[in-house]
Amino acid sequence: MNDNELTLYITDDCTLCDEALNLLLHSKQIGGVVLTTIDIALDDDLFDRLGDRIPVVEFRGCQLDWPFKEADVVALLSVNQIDSKP
Repeated sequence: MNDNELTLYITDDCTLCDEALNLLLHSKQIGGVVLTTIDIALDDDLFDRLGDRIPVVEFRGCQLDWPFKEADVVALLSVNQIDSKP
């Protein structure tokens, strides 16, 4: 895992997941991170833990459940000591 990896837990046919991914991909304030998506349907443990919470964004062990806003993700990154501006 990359030290600057922002993980988005999603699954197929999830409108909220699509909305969260779109928010992260089009953010002008979130930079300096690698965005990785993980489909929880492919992992029984992840599905059991996150199935009713997705989309979930995680950075360095800290998670945000949906609904989150761009400012929430920027705060998550800054609290975990990364400059979130490009």
